[in-house]
Amino acid sequence: MSLPESVWLAMNMNADELMSEMRKDYGLKLYQTGKFTLSQAADFCAVNIYEFVSLLTLSAIPVINYSSDELESEFQYLSKKMQ
Repeated sequence: MSLPESVWLAMNMNADELMSEMRKDYGLKLYQTGKFTLSQAADFCAVNIYEFVSLLTLSAIPVINYSSDELESEFQYLSKKMQ
């Protein structure tokens, strides 16, 4: 990526570090919008699932994002399965 030297100095990171940060930011967004699963997002960000969950937590993005209907459906399914 070609940027003026003053920009690189202000960011205090090199091109690889910038690319890594951009991948993480975009991976978080893709997970948050439901375009990636947890494991897909972790792979995209080049981190393991536990590290990705930490990134989600630091970014205040829910790890599990069920709607109330989806959550109710899951509870009903599990209740039937346990009987």
